[in-house]
Amino acid sequence: MKILKNYSFRKKTFAGMLLAAGIPMLIGYFIMLQMFNITYRRSLNQEAETILNAVAGSFDSAFSNIYDGIRQLAEEEIIRKNLENGDGAGTSVYRELYAVSSKYSKYAYFSIYDAEGNKLVSVTENTYIKEKLPLDWSVLYEAGQNPGKVVVRNARLYEGEKRVEFLRAAMAVRSEKGEITGYIVATVNDGLFDNMKWGLVSEDQGVIYAMDSFQEMVYCSTDSYDEDEMRRIRREMLRDEAADSDSQNACVSADKKYFYYVDYEETSGLYLFYQQPVAALNQLKNRAFTIAVMSAALGLIICIFLSKSVSSFIYQPIKRMQDAIAEIRQGNFKARIKVDSQDELGQLSESFNMMAEHLTDNMERLLARERELSEVQIKMMQAQLNPHFLYNTLDTMKWLGKANQIPEIATISADLAKILRMSISASPEVPLAKEVELAEAYVQIQEIRFADKFEFIVDLPDELAALLVPKQILQPIIENAIIHGLGGRENGRVMVQARQTGEEILKIRIHDDGVGMSREQVWKLNHCEEDTSEQHRMGEERHSIGYYNVNEIIRLNYGDGYGLYTESEEGAGTCIYMTLPVRKGEKDV
Repeated sequence: MKILKNYSFRKKTFAGMLLAAGIPMLIGYFIMLQMFNITYRRSLNQEAETILNAVAGSFDSAFSNIYDGIRQLAEEEIIRKNLENGDGAGTSVYRELYAVSSKYSKYAYFSIYDAEGNKLVSVTENTYIKEKLPLDWSVLYEAGQNPGKVVVRNARLYEGEKRVEFLRAAMAVRSEKGEITGYIVATVNDGLFDNMKWGLVSEDQGVIYAMDSFQEMVYCSTDSYDEDEMRRIRREMLRDEAADSDSQNACVSADKKYFYYVDYEETSGLYLFYQQPVAALNQLKNRAFTIAVMSAALGLIICIFLSKSVSSFIYQPIKRMQDAIAEIRQGNFKARIKVDSQDELGQLSESFNMMAEHLTDNMERLLARERELSEVQIKMMQAQLNPHFLYNTLDTMKWLGKANQIPEIATISADLAKILRMSISASPEVPLAKEVELAEAYVQIQEIRFADKFEFIVDLPDELAALLVPKQILQPIIENAIIHGLGGRENGRVMVQARQTGEEILKIRIHDDGVGMSREQVWKLNHCEEDTSEQHRMGEERHSIGYYNVNEIIRLNYGDGYGLYTESEEGAGTCIYMTLPVRKGEKDV
């Protein structure tokens, strides 16, 4: 809104109406686009979850059949005996293997290997079925380490420069003594994976990937894939390793072209990924955005036209008022505004006319007051001569005292002159050293009065002497200490100490060892700013007037955080603490 600060009322009205109408409209279009995006995205998520759940169910069923076939072969008595006797390639073994392979041939290729990893028999010959498998790593090693369990591991082969990924599932066959006599191996390649998801998802709907627990790709429904991208997707979506979760997570590819969803298939231990194209969503979003932009542009044009018309209508009475004010500014006090409505602007015009009618009378009264003010100023200038006259008279008394050898009169006259000179100074603040000098002048007068019955001590560090303080704040407090604190005592002491606390606080302590005060008196002094009654302002006791005035001067100058605080005990004396801000500099007195 600072941009509109220097604009005319008409422009502000126009801009305000345009913003009031345009911003909600634009926000509405934005919310509509977001709701459309959320709704369509949710629809895509539901579709993806349905497809991924169907594929996961198909894979689960297929691998359950594969495991059943492996266990059936591993537990077949003929196969177990022939492997123990070293005749695993016999006709009876082939017959059993053929029976199982016929039953589950659309899911896997079944083979029997001996304890050394050599293939004994297989009903199918292809490049995925190796004549020998290693025993020190991969699927046979894991099967040997997990008795009675079917293990699944990734396998690969190379067709020229092309790398082909597939799976092997295996289970070790053991003798009654627990020794490994052979292995039952099921091989699952791309074609068999395709059988598992047959009819569940087409190429237009997306791509299905399968990855084992070692982040190795084992299946892709297309000919190519970016393995690094898939690993990134897996890390991002499964960073918590929620392998037992049935919920699908969604992630966007690095090039923003695909959504990825993942599900963990417990039976096979595979992570299934569904790649969903973003193009359809982007196309619909672009269409919706185009419609929204066109609608917003049309709406803004309408808002601009209406705002301009309404602002011009509102501005007309204000323009007439501006013209009338300009005439009055030039001295034409007869200028009036034509009132043609009874709304707020019409009432304002009527008020202006009434103001113009009284303006002439006010001008005459103002001239009369200026004459009175001139007379008062003359009287004030005359009154200013009186303190100077008194100061000159005291100076004369001082020289008469010296001439007639009466030093007390000379001292009192000099000290009173010094106090008077400070009081008529125009500066509201003085250096602390000057304020202490004024207090010492007052104390000298009191020492003559009380015949040196008290001692006055000042502890002022040199580095604090130039700090500025309000004028005449020490003398009233010191007066109370001498008159009331030491009253009735044969001798006593009044001490003034100044210290700086931190970088911003000046503490002045006025201490006497006099009669002290009661707790009630101390409480009243410390809470004087809370009592605004006239009785308290005038002082329940005479000596509280000076205390109250000093406290008010400090608080009015510097704020509530500063002022006076009293500590006292009957018979033990009184301490007045004065808190002031540190103000550096020097001012003339």
